[in-house]
Amino acid sequence: MTEHPNPRSLELIGDQFLAIVWDDGHESIYEGPYLRANCPCAECRVKRDRAASGTSAPGTSSGLTLAMAPPALVGLEEVGRYAVRLRWSDRHSAGLFEWRLLRGLCPCEACRKV
Repeated sequence: MTEHPNPRSLELIGDQFLAIVWDDGHESIYEGPYLRANCPCAECRVKRDRAASGTSAPGTSSGLTLAMAPPALVGLEEVGRYAVRLRWSDRHSAGLFEWRLLRGLCPCEACRKV
C-alpha cells in the first residue's frame, strides 16, 4: 500500500480558499465552491447522485442556483490524523475531507495530468 502525503499546514485564505502545504512539498489551493461541490458527507452525496440521475424530488433543490451565492468557508477543524472538517457560513459541517480525498481533488495542472 502506497503512503499518501499528509498536510504540513492548512490555512483558510479569506472565506473562499483553502491552502494546504503537503509533507512532500506540494502546495494545493482549493476554491470553496469546488470543495463544497465535492463534500463527502452523506447528504451532499445523495444530492449529487439525484442531480446526476435526474431524480430530485419535486420542490427540492439539488444544489446551488445561479441566484445563490456559494457559502463561505468560516472555519476548519482537523479530525484525528486523517481528515479536516470544513465549516461553512450556512452552518454545514458534516463532511470529513480525508487527506487522500483532498490530495486527489487537487486542482493544480500537475495533479490533473496524473
